[in-house]
Amino acid sequence: MQNQKTGKNTYGDLVSPETSLSREKLHGNYKSILGESAGHLEVLQQVDMFAKSSQTVLISGETGTGKELIAAALHAESLRGGHTMVVVSCAEIAENLTESELFGHERGAFTGADQQHIGLFETASRSTLFLDEIGELPMRLQPKLLRVLQENKIRRMGGTAQIPVSVRVLAATNIDLKEAVAAGKFRRDLYERLKSLHIQLPALRERREDIPALAKHFLIKENNSSSRKVADINSEVLLLFDAYSWPGNIRELEGIIGRAVLLAEGSEILPPYLPSDVRTPQAHALPSADATAAANPNAAEYFVLPFPIGTTLKEIEKSAILATLARENGNQSKTAKSLGIDRRTLHNKLRDYNM
Repeated sequence: MQNQKTGKNTYGDLVSPETSLSREKLHGNYKSILGESAGHLEVLQQVDMFAKSSQTVLISGETGTGKELIAAALHAESLRGGHTMVVVSCAEIAENLTESELFGHERGAFTGADQQHIGLFETASRSTLFLDEIGELPMRLQPKLLRVLQENKIRRMGGTAQIPVSVRVLAATNIDLKEAVAAGKFRRDLYERLKSLHIQLPALRERREDIPALAKHFLIKENNSSSRKVADINSEVLLLFDAYSWPGNIRELEGIIGRAVLLAEGSEILPPYLPSDVRTPQAHALPSADATAAANPNAAEYFVLPFPIGTTLKEIEKSAILATLARENGNQSKTAKSLGIDRRTLHNKLRDYNM
């Protein structure tokens, strides 16, 4: 993402002030990946640049930010897009079976190995292998994965032959691998190999301007898959969405829209159809103790910020105003009084928010 003060992007490269991100400048087809915010468009720009490469791409982001969707776009726009992408979650395979699943095994390799098994690297040959939750890969297998990435060859368990594979690897994680390396839970050499092409997905709270379009998309999707026909989303609901912290990101938004459609008694999604924590966004701040408390769980007291570290004062102010406006059911006079400002100031603030 571009830093407004330095004029640099995520990688520290200078960005021309005349250069604006837009979908029209992208070569690939990303219509199914909704969003027009600057951070989201930068992600699509990176997908566009990385897609044709055969190099490994690391996709980082909180749970629910759409990492698999980005991986699918990288694959679809690549030279391997004509083949099916193979997807595996490293967290869902039993640790004692992970090596066999990834690299295969020969008959007799271990008790119960009654026949040869072709692993996912061979299955994905000439295509893309998406390793989701790469941070959960057992430490003992990380050197073997690194070797495959370097040599493009695998050796099945119980076998001696080095088998060439032509696989483009995409990896995703919802944890900070740099921190995992420092904690001794992830190999530094593998991390250095993975991070050469890195896409960091913004959290939904960092791209709030995309929420209305995403919500409408999920509403249409839910209507098409059910017998319910809910036409619209009430403006108060959108105010609540804008004030909410979205710890579950886009996946949480989709679930909330699906729930609201089921509960809706009319043609519109209204605040009563939302979960209580969304209706009272002030009570659902991003829940985290500061670093000192995390490092000292025995501390008797610690300070918990009601918003994520790094949130700008402008964002905090906007969240407070919109949350109060939603609580007062859109009544601007009551909202201004609760906030201790005059109504004209509130009106000007809302105009700045395009509301």
